[in-house]
Amino acid sequence: MRVLLITNYFPPHYQGGAEVMVYNTCHGLLQRGVDASILMINARIPGGQDRYRDVQGVPVHEVTYRSHLPGNPFLQTFDPRIYRDVMAEIRRVQPDLVHVHNVSGATLAPFVACRRMNVPVLLTLHDHWLLCPNNMLYKGDGALCDPAEHPRGCSHCFRRQDFWANIPWRRQIFARLVQNVRFFISPSQKLVDLHVAAGYNPARFRVVPNGIKPALFQTPSDSLVREYVRESGLFRTLLLAGAMVESKGIKTVIEALPLLARYVDRFRLLVAGRGEDRFLAALRRFDPSVVKLLGQVPFQEMRALYAATDLTVIPSVWYENSPMVIYESMLAGTPVLGSAIGGIPELIQHGETGYLFSPGDAVALTERVIQHFARSAPERRAMRRRCVEFAHTHMTLDRYLDRLQQVYDEALEA
Repeated sequence: MRVLLITNYFPPHYQGGAEVMVYNTCHGLLQRGVDASILMINARIPGGQDRYRDVQGVPVHEVTYRSHLPGNPFLQTFDPRIYRDVMAEIRRVQPDLVHVHNVSGATLAPFVACRRMNVPVLLTLHDHWLLCPNNMLYKGDGALCDPAEHPRGCSHCFRRQDFWANIPWRRQIFARLVQNVRFFISPSQKLVDLHVAAGYNPARFRVVPNGIKPALFQTPSDSLVREYVRESGLFRTLLLAGAMVESKGIKTVIEALPLLARYVDRFRLLVAGRGEDRFLAALRRFDPSVVKLLGQVPFQEMRALYAATDLTVIPSVWYENSPMVIYESMLAGTPVLGSAIGGIPELIQHGETGYLFSPGDAVALTERVIQHFARSAPERRAMRRRCVEFAHTHMTLDRYLDRLQQVYDEALEA
């Protein structure tokens, strides 16, 4: 089987959970004997690149452009240059199927190109791009959107977002241009439910949870990470990893910090990641012995940081899909404290491998932390073992690839 994966970002341009999954998918398929390669194509990255490179054993063809198209929103929905270049790549690679990941920077042209070339195409959903101008179903006032209430699509984000919000009947146009997608692959059932509420046929979806490859524990090279690993038994530590932005629930954590510092003996919060200046400034106002800002921590260092932490917190207030932080934390044996929203509850067994709390509720977050440390040390160690067992049973890359290849076979037979 020959598979072409298409994405709009890939390292070094950007590396988030979606990009990690694209790499792991391609690398894993290659190890299984599948002829797989990646096309990274993006109309928003300047540079005019057309180059082939090897990224740790994965063949990548990178295509970017020297200039943007005019501001016509319909041209931003369908970029003829990308249409042309995706067809050229399909002619060159001759794939049995195309597996598309995030392509907002590539417009909807890849799907039309696949239709023209009569190649089966699958789309992995990493967010709510087909439904929402800001990908998140999240309004400027912090309220969540219900796609069923806006059958034509909404305009709440019209003044806050880019060209996607300027397209009349955006949702209908998008649905029309992805009609040839054989299956939408979703890491979570919640994401499927939201698309079905917006009018998509549930028979077109396949739930394939993400997977992560177990890695050998490595002694961290970063001096700060080494220090926190050495001190892990001295504090009751909460880890916040990721982007410090409003939708990720950073305001909830900031609101909870005085309560946590007051009611949890020897409490410490480690913050790994970048964020908005206003939130970082708010975190710096706390006692530096309580809140430690690590900045962006290299991916290979995070395993040690997770393992040295008592709880990893995911306080999101938007419909998270299937956060890789949960996978990484549980693989390291660290329970997860997550808000009960989106796909997060699908990954956490409350009281067994972590805890759930109401999104935006700082008091509930604090109560869950107190509840955890009220458990005896043997109970907390047993919880860590359950996290590892759950990760090795339900969250491995092999399990993900097994299920993914089943969907590939089903798509080719359709």
